[in-house]
Amino acid sequence: MANTNAARTIKSFLRMSTQALIDVGINSARLDSELLLSHYLNLPREWIIAHDDAEIAEPQWVGLCKMLYLRTKRVPLAYLTGIKSFYGRDFIVNEDVLVPRPESEQIIESLKQLVVRNPQIKSIADVGTGSGCLAITAKLEIPNLEVIALDISNRALTIAKQNERNLGLDGKIKFIQSDLLSNLTSVVDVIIANLPYINRNWDNLSPELKFEPDLALYDDIDNATGLIKKLISETSSHLSTGGYLILEMDNRQIDEVSDFAIKNNFVIVDTKPFTLVLKLG
Repeated sequence: MANTNAARTIKSFLRMSTQALIDVGINSARLDSELLLSHYLNLPREWIIAHDDAEIAEPQWVGLCKMLYLRTKRVPLAYLTGIKSFYGRDFIVNEDVLVPRPESEQIIESLKQLVVRNPQIKSIADVGTGSGCLAITAKLEIPNLEVIALDISNRALTIAKQNERNLGLDGKIKFIQSDLLSNLTSVVDVIIANLPYINRNWDNLSPELKFEPDLALYDDIDNATGLIKKLISETSSHLSTGGYLILEMDNRQIDEVSDFAIKNNFVIVDTKPFTLVLKLG
């Protein structure tokens, strides 16, 4: 029995878990294993790494193996831990919202650059807010902004409001249930949006996507640019004179969306990987 328990250590779980995740094609196998341990044992990742000879009690080992099994089935790590880091802050996530991606942080970078160059910017709307990561981060990074967050899903808005409270902004963001801009009654200086822009027919889509909400991922119109184009068409009546629109999309869609935006009285301000910045002409 002693030998069995001795084998049930952080080091042995990491070895087993890492190999299991490598076997199913997960590139971040070692990191995922460390994060699973850190979450389940409620210990900092740094402690886990430094104390890999520590033993794991049998009930905890069983629970960890259950989580590992789900990860091998490609359930997103963020759904297993309930947390995803975005712009250096932890956000609650579940199956009702899209898992925040690092590429979305460019929207915040572009917004901050706009505000520095245009101090008259005082208000923004985040369309399709999901977990609220963009709206909340914008408010935390630029506290004087008035921030409105919109989403068609009330369940997503519930998560966004929890994140607002957890990150110390309770009541400082206005949340509205809305299909795009349909229920937005005010005019704002900037609209930001990470709308669904994935084409179901694209090759090499991540297996994890099957666990995330279809409503937040896929657009079946115009090579998955239909919702983005619809937002562009609606935006002029909700933007102040010379207002800005910051959009996330796949890099292969930027040229098509840029052409559409120009035809709708927008000027291209900047393009970055996954990000297009427009100004209303």
